[in-house]
Amino acid sequence: MTDTLTLRAAYVLPHRDKVIDGGWIEIGGSRIVEVGSGPPKTDRRRVIDLGNAAVIPGLVNAHTHLELSDLQGKIPPPKSFTQWLGHILAFRRREAGKPLNHAVEKGVSLSLESGTTTVADISSTGDSLRVLPNLPTRKRVFREVICLEPEKVSGVMEGAIRELSSLKNAAGAYCDVSLLSAGLSPHAPYTACTKLYLGCALFAQGSDLLLCTHVCETLEEVEFLREGTGSFAIMLKALNMLEGWRPPGMYPLEYLKSTGALKGPWLLVHCNYLSGKEIKIIEETASSVVYCPRSHRYFGHREHPFQDLLKRGINVALGTDSLASNQSLSILDEMRFLHENYPGLDPVEIFSMATERGAKALRLEEKIGRLIPGMEADLTAIELPQGSVGAGLKPARTIYERLLSPEARVILTMVAGRVCYDRYGLKKV
Repeated sequence: MTDTLTLRAAYVLPHRDKVIDGGWIEIGGSRIVEVGSGPPKTDRRRVIDLGNAAVIPGLVNAHTHLELSDLQGKIPPPKSFTQWLGHILAFRRREAGKPLNHAVEKGVSLSLESGTTTVADISSTGDSLRVLPNLPTRKRVFREVICLEPEKVSGVMEGAIRELSSLKNAAGAYCDVSLLSAGLSPHAPYTACTKLYLGCALFAQGSDLLLCTHVCETLEEVEFLREGTGSFAIMLKALNMLEGWRPPGMYPLEYLKSTGALKGPWLLVHCNYLSGKEIKIIEETASSVVYCPRSHRYFGHREHPFQDLLKRGINVALGTDSLASNQSLSILDEMRFLHENYPGLDPVEIFSMATERGAKALRLEEKIGRLIPGMEADLTAIELPQGSVGAGLKPARTIYERLLSPEARVILTMVAGRVCYDRYGLKKV
């Protein structure tokens, strides 16, 4: 019989529609056995009392680039997006041939310390594909592919498929393959041709492979696809990537639809500049959108349409992007940012974007995102501030507002029943 462990806390929030005062969660192996209130049923020796804390589903980071974790604070806000890309390309040239294992490990450690139990990571160099399988977080790792020349697509696809096929074989003895799932990411409409998008879509058919792309991220992207002009054209010509390429003359998501690749749900990252037609395309394909609030602010983009997308029934999850455009990899910080800057936004909706909606975006909603019997025991315990001070020093009316207070802090992070971060040594492992 599997040993069980019970966590008790002032509050347990199994999902967005339920708050349990004086709740507890019984965990057996990697899964949740039971959730209740009042005295736990388990032997007291197997009960950990977290005190004035709330236990919530583990937070989901639906978009990040862990390989860039060494760039924290090293790139000041740029004048243009292509200027920022130039800094990234310069970094990759300097680090060419050097494994970025330490950067990936650093990113995972920072994520777990901030209550994130699941990451969706984009691997540009292949390093995170080799490192992530052996780290204790739940992960969906995407191999990024770039190619604007149709005649070179086959070679690019073969290399990516080979890496993804050997992903689990590359894992060491420590790896728990149940925590690992894969994805394929044609980078963006300005770096991936029609043949590459369609090839990725065809390869993913009938598998658990999730497709992801950066799209509608900048106005420069829109100009480049519609007119073939602007800063993207200048940059890509300098990189000798535009040989024989012609602008499709469409908005980004219209272009993706025209490739035939958008037959099913995709993970669409950013979507900062959407036309009405493009919003309809997202609805028609049942795709999810990932909004990265603080990275969005770093680049000085106009107001993100996430609230309108939510009202229309589109699934919107939260991401951090990388430390090259953000101060931390904390989804809790993203939640606080939304609470502080969108006073009319329901804190329960913010909670959902970081948990259930994130799980749905990564096609993991049958495993994570809620604390109910049978689900994986991915959870976070957050110590609540004393009194009722909430974000912005305003009275906190609900437990959700108390969670989003700047004084609240993560004290325990668990992935598949395993404690991965323990601030106070409450759980001896």
